Amino acid sequence: MSEFFRKLSDKADKISKKIVILFFVIAFISTVYQVFSRYVLQSAFAKSILPFADFSIFNLTWIEELIRYMFVWIVFLGIGIVYKSKGHAQVEILHHYLSEKWKSKVMLLVECINSALFLFLIIYGSRILKFSIQQISPSLGLNMTFIYGAVLVSSIVCFVHSSVNILELRTAKRDERVVVQAESQNTNMG
Repeated sequence: MSEFFRKLSDKADKISKKIVILFFVIAFISTVYQVFSRYVLQSAFAKSILPFADFSIFNLTWIEELIRYMFVWIVFLGIGIVYKSKGHAQVEILHHYLSEKWKSKVMLLVECINSALFLFLIIYGSRILKFSIQQISPSLGLNMTFIYGAVLVSSIVCFVHSSVNILELRTAKRDERVVVQAESQNTNMG
């Protein structure tokens, strides 16, 4: 079972990274295009060279909204990527002063709290989608469930990562107990 979750976690991380890269590329190209169409094509210099041309048709108003929604997805998928690599902010002062036994217990507690938070976000994120199904974005005409869905997708991905972390901590604790038992049996025999 833990191998299934580990593979699922790795696959979700790879897909998230690819989507984030794709969205960054689209957002970057869209931003460059917006800047070019506003500040080059709409400039006085361009109008003086070609006074009869109307370059305002190249200024697409929906691109700003597209960029904004891309960044929403980038941020929420990025949460899962950072969580998987354990790059999120932590209070590490406890790690320095606790024994190894207590460190693993605290880490397990933190992962359980994280899992509860992600479960909460999954439940209430899906409820938000029910309310947002009637909303349409102003410029793109997209259903807002596509945008608010980032919270739900990110929470599911993070829940999978958190479950893998819990399983790994429990397996490490079990392996540690087996080693301690084996060592105590060896000392009793000798």
